[in-house]
Order: sequence, then structure tokens, then C-alpha cells
Amino acid sequence: MAENLTTTTQVDPAVAIFYDRVLLKRGKPKLIHTIFGQKKNLGSKKGNTMKFRRYSALTVATTPLSEGVTPPGQQLSKTDLLAQVSQYGDYVHVTDVVDMTVEDPVLTVANEELGDQMGRTIDVIVRDILAATASTDDCDLGTNGDTPTELTKNDIDTKAVQVLLGNNAEMHTSLVRASSGQGTSPIRPAFWGLSEIDLIDDLEAVSGFKSTAQYPAQSGVLDAEWGATGNVRWLVTTEGYVSAGTSTLSADEYFNFILGKNAYGIIDLDAGNVKSIVKAFGSGGTSDPLNQRATAGWKAFFVARILNDNFMLNLKCTHS
Repeated sequence: MAENLTTTTQVDPAVAIFYDRVLLKRGKPKLIHTIFGQKKNLGSKKGNTMKFRRYSALTVATTPLSEGVTPPGQQLSKTDLLAQVSQYGDYVHVTDVVDMTVEDPVLTVANEELGDQMGRTIDVIVRDILAATASTDDCDLGTNGDTPTELTKNDIDTKAVQVLLGNNAEMHTSLVRASSGQGTSPIRPAFWGLSEIDLIDDLEAVSGFKSTAQYPAQSGVLDAEWGATGNVRWLVTTEGYVSAGTSTLSADEYFNFILGKNAYGIIDLDAGNVKSIVKAFGSGGTSDPLNQRATAGWKAFFVARILNDNFMLNLKCTHS
């Protein structure tokens, strides 16, 4: 056998790395906080503030009428709520050198990433507004020794479901009747619960928890839905609201938003106000005399508003 064997030690590849042009997928969170708000559009050229109005219930008339005597009657009472839209947006700046030397379609990638950023931005804005509700309570029936404790069936039922029902909040879903499917069981009418993905094990440990696989029908199951506990159907996300704990164990506090109908509203400035904006190389005129810069961006008018604190509850807990 010849001894003077030429290998890659003597002659290595000029280009030693192959670049796969199919970009890797990255993880994207489930955006759940905008799903259950009233969707409203504020018409163009009609100002930047929407007014919501709610009338108070009249007291019951239990006093018998006296013959020939007109009762005093009652006055109507209303509550007005204002919501002022704000403008949000961002962009990516790309040079011509990047455009000419990088293998990826950079502006196309930028547009996709900006679209994802816009969705996450709106979701976080709504989440933080829900976190400001005046309707809150702490779990205290768990066993982890922290304050608040972990989620339990009694906490969910007594501090959230019973309170919302006592406030005449309407449930979002109706009864899902049992079917002939193996391992399935009926699902009660329910409020929606929005939680953090860290709490999945605690949710599954709640007495009577039913996973979506046990639902008798899958047609109404939402993308981020994990399961049901009694009269609450739960959605989970990595974008849940988590507050640094101040308890003796310094545990993080998780905010679980349990929602009835019409608890909050989402308003944009007229339908289609979301804009995707691409400025090509040279579009800047004399500010870009050598066609060196391009941008891709988005902007949107938006606001969310709690419409009735009595129709939602923030049930705080820690992890088990």
C-alpha cells in the first residue's frame, strides 16, 4: 500500500461548514390573554377614546301597591368606563452588506419575527392589565407551607367559581355531554382559567382534574387548553404572569385569571389598523444616498380595559 497517502490533513476543504438554508424553528408561546375579551373597533377620525357604559340593576319592588297611590319610582344609574388607545410598534434596520452577503432572506425573516413580536407584545399588554384587576384572592387551603399555597380544588371552587357565580358572572362554555369514547366523561359548563405552564403538575394534582384527552368531544378544545377542574377549563402558556414572591420561602407567586363573559374589552383603532411596513433600499431618498439601508417594521393602535372586576378573579398561588 502506498505510504504517501493524501488525506484531509494535507488538503482540508476550503469551505468546511455546510450551511442549511432551512432555518430552524424556535419555540413560540401560546398567546391566550386576548382570546376572551370583547372585541371593539374605534372608528377612524372618531377620537382616541372609547366609552363603555353599564347600567346598575334596579332594586326589587317588594312593597305592595296601595290602592290609588302612585309609588315613588326609581332613578336609573349608570357607570361609564373610558379606554384610550395607544400606538405601539418596532422595526429592524438592515444594511445592504447584510442583504448581499448573508444567505438568508433577511428582510423576509425580519418580517416574520416582527409579526411574532407584535403578537407577543399585545398579549403581554393584555396580561398585565388583567393582573391589575381589583378582584383577587390567595390560595390558602394547600399544604406546601407557603403564602399563598398551591392550587387546590377547594380554593378554585370557593374563592373563584362561587364568587363569580355570586356576582352573576356568565360562564363561557356549556355542558359537554358524555360520549361512548373510552375513558371520557362529561365536562361541566365552565369559566376559562388562564395559567402558567409551570403549574401543570399542580393542576393535574387538583382533585377531579380531567385532561383534554378525557373530554367526550374535541371540537371545542382550544389550542392551549390543558384540562378542566370542575367549572373551570384551563389554558396554559409560558407567558403567564409571575410575581417575585415576598413570602418567608421567597416563592414566586403565580396569577391565575379566571374569567366570566364580558370581564374585559380589547379595542383597536378601526379594523385593519395593524400595519406591516417595509422600506426598501434607497427608499429614504437623500437620507440614504448610497442605498445602504432598509427597514421592516409594524405599528398598531391598541388598548385593553377591564370592564367588570366582578366577572373575573385573579387567584394567586405558589408552586407545590
